[in-house]
Amino acid sequence: MRILAIYPGLNPVFDEVSHALPPLVRSGCQVLVLTTKLSDLKSTEQAAAFEHFQGVDIHRLYANPAELHANPVALLSASEQLAVDFKPDLIFLNSTHSLPLGRRLAVRLRVPSILRMESYDPLSYIRRRFYAGIPLIGKALGPVGWRYLASRNSALMVNDPADLARLSRISLRHTPTYYAAHCAQQPEGLTLAAQRDRDEMIYVGSLTRHKNCAVWLKTVPLLFEKTPLKRFTVVGRGAEMPVVDALRKRFGKRIHHIPGVTRVEALQRISAAWFAYTESSTGWGFLCDAWSTHTPVLCPRSTFCIVPGWSGLMPRDDPSLVASVRRLYEDPSYYEGLQDGGAMRYRSEHTAEVVGRQYLQIFREVVSLGRA
Repeated sequence: MRILAIYPGLNPVFDEVSHALPPLVRSGCQVLVLTTKLSDLKSTEQAAAFEHFQGVDIHRLYANPAELHANPVALLSASEQLAVDFKPDLIFLNSTHSLPLGRRLAVRLRVPSILRMESYDPLSYIRRRFYAGIPLIGKALGPVGWRYLASRNSALMVNDPADLARLSRISLRHTPTYYAAHCAQQPEGLTLAAQRDRDEMIYVGSLTRHKNCAVWLKTVPLLFEKTPLKRFTVVGRGAEMPVVDALRKRFGKRIHHIPGVTRVEALQRISAAWFAYTESSTGWGFLCDAWSTHTPVLCPRSTFCIVPGWSGLMPRDDPSLVASVRRLYEDPSYYEGLQDGGAMRYRSEHTAEVVGRQYLQIFREVVSLGRA
C-alpha cells in the first residue's frame, strides 16, 4: 500500500506522532509525507526541506501550517508532481490544516482520503470566530461542521477514546469514523533522569485556550500554600502566556518558564519532575509522555479515559486537589501505583507499534471501500 500523508509540521525531533509512520513501512507500506518546515507551537526551528526518517520520505515544501492551510496553491505544482509520481492508494490528512491540499490531491488522483481529528468535540475543530467564543453556539454548530468535514473525505479518524462509544452515531452514511490511539513513542536512545525533584511540578505543551491555563491562577497558589510543592515548570508558548507572566510576577523564580525544547529534553524534564499537571481536557501527548516516563499525572479535566487513582489523579474540587497532591508526597505505595498504572496504559495503547498496527488496519479498510 502507498500512503501519502499530509501534516501541518512533522519533525521527529519535536513531534511524537512522527513515530506512528515507520511501523507502516516495516509492514510493507510505502509512506511519503508532505509537510511544512515549521512545526508551529512545537518548535521555532526550521527543519530541513527533505528528511528520510526510518524509511519514511518527508518533503517539507511549505513554510508553516498557516501557509499550508490558507495558500496550498503556492506550491501546488511541486506537491502534485510528488503525489503523481508516488501514485498513492490513500491520502492521510493529519489535521484540518491539511484539508485544502489533501482535497485537491484526492480529487486529482481519484484516491480515498482519511482525515484525523483529535476529537469529535466541536470546539476542537470549529474556528472560534464562527461561534464568537461562546461554547454553546460552538456545540450547536458541531454537527454541521462534522458533516462538512465528512463530505470532503472518504473517512474520518478520532484519537479520543471518549469518542469510542459514539462512533456509530458520528459515522455518516458514506463516511465512516474510526478510532486510533495517540502515538507517543519515545525516541531511540533516550536517557531519562536518574532521580526526581520532589519540589517540582511540570507542564509541557502549547499555551492555548483549549488547555485551560487560566485555572492555574487559582490552583498553583493553592498548591504552593498547602502542599510541599515549591516550583512549577512550564514548557511551551502560545496565546495564554499572560497567565504564566501573572504567576511569575507573583511567585518569581518558583515559576520556571521555557519557551520550547526538543522532544528528548521534554521527556527528560518530565521524568525529573515529581508529577505532571494539566487542566486541559485535550493535549493528550503530554499525558502519554508522562506515562511513558513513569511520572504521575494530575489531570482534573481530562476526557482521555483516565482511571482515577490508577492512570491519573482527577480531583473535583479544591480540597480534593490539595489532598491528592499531598498524598503523592506522603504515600510512597500510592505514588508507585500511579507510576505503574500510567506505564501500563502507555505500553498497551500508545507505542508506535500498537498505533501503527491500528493505522494499517484502518487504512486497509478505507482503501478496500474504494471511496474516492
